[in-house]
Amino acid sequence: MAQKQYSDKNIAEHNFKNLTAEEQRKIASQGGKKSGEVRRQRKTLAQIGDMIGGLDIKSPKNRAILRDAGITDEDMINDVGMMFRLNLKAQTGDAKAIELLSKLRGQFKEISQTEVIAPKPLVDLTERKKNGE
Repeated sequence: MAQKQYSDKNIAEHNFKNLTAEEQRKIASQGGKKSGEVRRQRKTLAQIGDMIGGLDIKSPKNRAILRDAGITDEDMINDVGMMFRLNLKAQTGDAKAIELLSKLRGQFKEISQTEVIAPKPLVDLTERKKNGE
């Protein structure tokens, strides 16, 4: 769909304030209905995300990795797997992963625009490998 080209004159002619009260009410009503529709869509997507995050991890490979990290079988759901992978990425020094993980864990504190306090890792696999576990 081609985007309309507006000139200053065209914009001034179609200014919301220049419309009648009935026209303003109609436009506002349409905006409110669309806003409600978008809000319902976001809520539905959030509910689906929660449902998917709560599903058990099926992959034997991923279950073995989490089991080696000390995660119990009861806790092996997609949300835990994603947090685990995010933690591994944060341990490599990925600033975005550190920030997201910190926010998810409620530990994010912004000092300035360039300095961020990172939390301690949930699981340090490098220590386990050194100890022969």
